[in-house]
Amino acid sequence: MTPVCFLPQGDRLPSIRCLAESLQVNKLTIIEAYNVLEADGVVCARQGSGYFVNSVSVPSANLKSTFAPAQNVIIPKQGGSCFFDMYTAGVHAQSQPGIINFSLGFPHPPKDIDLIARRALKQAPDSLFQYDLPQGQLTLRRQIAQMLIQQGMEISADNLIITNGSEQGLSLALQHHIQPGDWVIVESPTYFGAITFGRASLNAILEKLKAKIIGIPMTAEGMNLELLEQYLKSHRPKLIYTISTLHNPTGITTTQAHRQELLSLAEKYECPILEDNAYEGLCFETVPPPIKAFDKQDLVTYVNTFSKTLMPGLRVGYMVVTGKHYQEILEQKLLHDFHTSTISQAIVSEYLASGHLRRHLKQMRAELLQSRNLMLQALECYFPEEARWTVPNGGLFLWVQLPENIPTKTIRIEALSQNVLVACGSAFFPDKKGYPAMRLSYCLTPEEIEKGISILGKLLKKYLYKGCERISNNHQTLVHSI
Repeated sequence: MTPVCFLPQGDRLPSIRCLAESLQVNKLTIIEAYNVLEADGVVCARQGSGYFVNSVSVPSANLKSTFAPAQNVIIPKQGGSCFFDMYTAGVHAQSQPGIINFSLGFPHPPKDIDLIARRALKQAPDSLFQYDLPQGQLTLRRQIAQMLIQQGMEISADNLIITNGSEQGLSLALQHHIQPGDWVIVESPTYFGAITFGRASLNAILEKLKAKIIGIPMTAEGMNLELLEQYLKSHRPKLIYTISTLHNPTGITTTQAHRQELLSLAEKYECPILEDNAYEGLCFETVPPPIKAFDKQDLVTYVNTFSKTLMPGLRVGYMVVTGKHYQEILEQKLLHDFHTSTISQAIVSEYLASGHLRRHLKQMRAELLQSRNLMLQALECYFPEEARWTVPNGGLFLWVQLPENIPTKTIRIEALSQNVLVACGSAFFPDKKGYPAMRLSYCLTPEEIEKGISILGKLLKKYLYKGCERISNNHQTLVHSI
């Protein structure tokens, strides 16, 4: 029997050569075993030093969501958006030393990106520098189709369009479905880039076309379906925009029953659905199939991306379009940019073919689970007890619902003066209306999470208990005068 030994956290594992000789196996077997352990988050590789035992995943003090917002529908007036300001501030913060950036979630690039990119370029050097079809490379579309079939979709490569990130997919779908005077339903809160299309290119579509937004509030289980039906019946919208898995910004994942009921309402009122599941690959546990998997009437357009699972700079996303909508959307894609970068497509394809993406995602999920739990503990420790938050089952963000009358903009400015950048909740609501809130990215180091949440907690308590301190001071003055 092979003896069993336990290595403490931080200990170095035997070198690949030594372990291979000791066990009398091929070195490739040891490399593969270490890769599996690394993907599962058990060990980590340090360049030039070998493999080391990871620290044990930090348990959360409380994994129960306390999110319980008021159920108010928002119908905004035409106006501007802060998407540009928020996005550019988050990007600039990446290059600023010492900034703790809770505002945007950027995944860490895979360690083997150089190797995979060189391999991809070597395999098809000539074809990658030619014009390509607007729907994207057939090999990549077949690989993605196989991934989606495993999620329950009945599709083929012919139903896929490779896009410049999911953002282009959203833009193409919105422009295809929205006509002058149409109503569009979104979740409230929702992804601010989608509202921007509702305000920028829908200002080139929402001012020119005079399309209008209805913000249906989120509950702890997802979009409020009772209110959704009410507005489907009264306003007859032409599109429902939804994020069913790891909703941005709340992190909520809906149940299969919720997805099927939403689809049933869309079918009843003949309203297409735009399903945007950019964070689906970052789930900690198994989730229900996308709404598109239950779609038998070609009502659902599904959009996803590799920006959140590999790296944003590749700009490779995809959309699933079935039925009569496919050809028209494809022709619009051709007018946008001819095709998505062939080099970026080849790199993503190589990641899928080699199995490196699967290992990379396992490692990412293990790291993000630990970071999420650390943030939950920090919130319990430093935030006022009146604050409520979601407990996402994956992704990069959680959502903090704050007490009324908290000056979030003032807190954001004061936090930035202490090198902490946070996304105010108002940016995620139509017309910037809605309750006070923050979206917090936990895609950070433990030290950054601890320090940043501590700073935010002090600022929140300072403004939340400001009146209480004044009453307490007045009481003490009265006592002294007596």
